[in-house]
Amino acid sequence: MKRDQLYLLTFITISILILICSFFSFRYLYQSSKNDLLSSKLESGKRESREVGKLLELQLREGISPEKVIQNLQNSIVNTDTQSGFICMYNTAGIELCHPNPALIGQKIDENNSQFLSEKNTFSKFREILTKGKGNTGIRNFPESENRSSEIVSVYPVSGSNWMLASHANIEVLNQEISALYKNFLLTFLVSSFLLLGISFFLIRLIYKNFEKEKNKEINKLNLEVNTLSALNQQLKYQQEKLMAIQESSSDDEAEMQPTRKRINIYHKDELISLEVSDISYFAIEDNSVMICTAENKKYYSANSLDEIGKTLETEHFYRANRQFIINIKAIKNILIYGKNQLKIIIEPESEENIIISKNKVADFKNWLEK
Repeated sequence: MKRDQLYLLTFITISILILICSFFSFRYLYQSSKNDLLSSKLESGKRESREVGKLLELQLREGISPEKVIQNLQNSIVNTDTQSGFICMYNTAGIELCHPNPALIGQKIDENNSQFLSEKNTFSKFREILTKGKGNTGIRNFPESENRSSEIVSVYPVSGSNWMLASHANIEVLNQEISALYKNFLLTFLVSSFLLLGISFFLIRLIYKNFEKEKNKEINKLNLEVNTLSALNQQLKYQQEKLMAIQESSSDDEAEMQPTRKRINIYHKDELISLEVSDISYFAIEDNSVMICTAENKKYYSANSLDEIGKTLETEHFYRANRQFIINIKAIKNILIYGKNQLKIIIEPESEENIIISKNKVADFKNWLEK
């Protein structure tokens, strides 16, 4: 058997073994992660409904009227995003008491509205779950005519009332997360497989290095040429880095020389409007355009990008909160702690979208406030 044939046969054999082992490892890890994600969603739904329910129970025990408690809950969930998950509340008669969509409040859940598959794999109507007044967690499926995605629902009975608090999680959104998880695992599988194949090829070369002794002279010659080429590459790399440094220095000088704006000209219908920069509360990206909101809550649109505008603003008065917002320090009404090490900015006039300072920018934001 010739040397090249021996190399090829050994490499193919090891490659097949690696691919088989990697494939089964990939399937196991993916299924395990998928199950963990589903379990996590179920547990988080239980925890969310239970914690909110305990809060409502505490308010009732403190003597707050049921109407006030319901109103407080409605105010806290109104207009929240219902695409991925949300909180709502019914009573045991199946009437909607609180919902992010106020138009649904007061509606009664029809008996044939949806089916409920509990964790114990028992089917019942969702209306029956509410009527029983007991906590439950499972999958809520809707008829095809409803054109609604199935949901993971966790129901919690509020003690001292006939209320049934429900946490909803959209399974279609969850499937998208699982699909993204699958793609990540697939990418990891392919990368690791090719990496292992590359390592295997290297090991094969080491195992059969005796067959290549006769080529040592040619290899030494090639190594000398490679070293020469590497030296040339190093010189080229040095020159490129030097040129990039000169270009960056020029860019920085140009940025420093660029004057800050006092006014911004925009076109509104058939009119050219010149806005005082100090009268602008914030800039925001809206439908792929830059929206300018003034202190009087008037909105205009600019053809310039947010990056272009940000370069010409005074950094003492304006701050780039994130990719979507540049805010005026005079427009800040409240600064709230949000999530883990994040901040939520409340401005006046209020923005439709939340303005979040990520944990990586919190320190920079605080330094800006102190200027």
